[in-house]
Amino acid sequence: MGEMVIAEAMVTENPELKDLKLNSFYKASRQLRKITDEMQDIVMSIRMVPLSASFHKMRRLVRDMSRKLGKEVELVLLGEETEVDKNIIEHISDPLMHLVRNAVDHGIETPKGRTAAGKPSAGTIILEAKNAGNDVLISVRDDGAGIDKAKTLKKAAALGLINKPESELSDKEIYSLIFTPGFSNNEQVTEYSGRGVGMDVVAKNIELIGGSVAVESVEGKGTVTTLKIPLTLAIIDGMSIRVGQAKYTLPTASIKETFRPKAADLIKDPEGNEMILVRGKCFSIMRLHERFVLEPDEHELTKGIMLMVEQDDKCVCLFADELLGQHQVVVKSLPEYLKSVKRIDDLAGCTLLGDGSISLILNIGGLLSS
Repeated sequence: MGEMVIAEAMVTENPELKDLKLNSFYKASRQLRKITDEMQDIVMSIRMVPLSASFHKMRRLVRDMSRKLGKEVELVLLGEETEVDKNIIEHISDPLMHLVRNAVDHGIETPKGRTAAGKPSAGTIILEAKNAGNDVLISVRDDGAGIDKAKTLKKAAALGLINKPESELSDKEIYSLIFTPGFSNNEQVTEYSGRGVGMDVVAKNIELIGGSVAVESVEGKGTVTTLKIPLTLAIIDGMSIRVGQAKYTLPTASIKETFRPKAADLIKDPEGNEMILVRGKCFSIMRLHERFVLEPDEHELTKGIMLMVEQDDKCVCLFADELLGQHQVVVKSLPEYLKSVKRIDDLAGCTLLGDGSISLILNIGGLLSS
């Protein structure tokens, strides 16, 4: 199906047809696109599989862990009939297992500890999935001890991860520290934790498929970790841009707006970082030609184009030379030999455009986390 979408785009978006008066051809091409879209919907529905198999695997994990750790844990499954692309299932199985393992090991207390805290001796973990537009939300919720903010801050300070006064850190910023590579609140290495390999890998794996991870916690009450993942990896709506001679594609779902900046709105912070004022709010500017070491057509911000992108309440304005247009793109994985490239985390894959050129697909989560 992906090859058909590419072939259709190469016919209807052929640059050699530009400015030609081919009314009958354009009418036929619109009909071709309609038929392709209908076929795509049918094929995509065949690729969709329920999450039930992945969810039910967690029952044995919870049962075995609770027995070894001397804990009483009940696992509740909700929304297991929710469907996602079968390729998505392969990417989320390990992250999901890690989150459930964390909930049993770190979250749920021992029966004695729960009774002392005025809770039932048996803890509860709720694994839930639900649709949210073109995404699926999968949450792992426990009624355990929650994340110890003081302990997290102490550990982060020892690792040199805090660059501003602790009193100025929001709860969200504190909880985001657990996604730092090598971070672990467990002092002792056990079968399940303490090795410093965990939530950072979960976040990275989810970002690679265009998703995100969010954590909420209340000490003494419990923790909720939510994965936001796309319904499918195969075909996405994308916006293509040009930076020098290179072409990049962004998922349209992550783009808030595009605009040409005005000189009066451009400012610099005390450290010399470029910022732009948009409706009274300041946003950082990321020059893509500097990010990927390219020679752009335009160095002057007012002569290029800005794309404001957002993910997990983080925003940045990307600077590019030209906006090429919006279209459906077929996502192809990057070759293995590119995995050693320094900026590989900024890329989610590649695609073939209608004019036959190759475009790299930007990983918005990777760009924003840098």
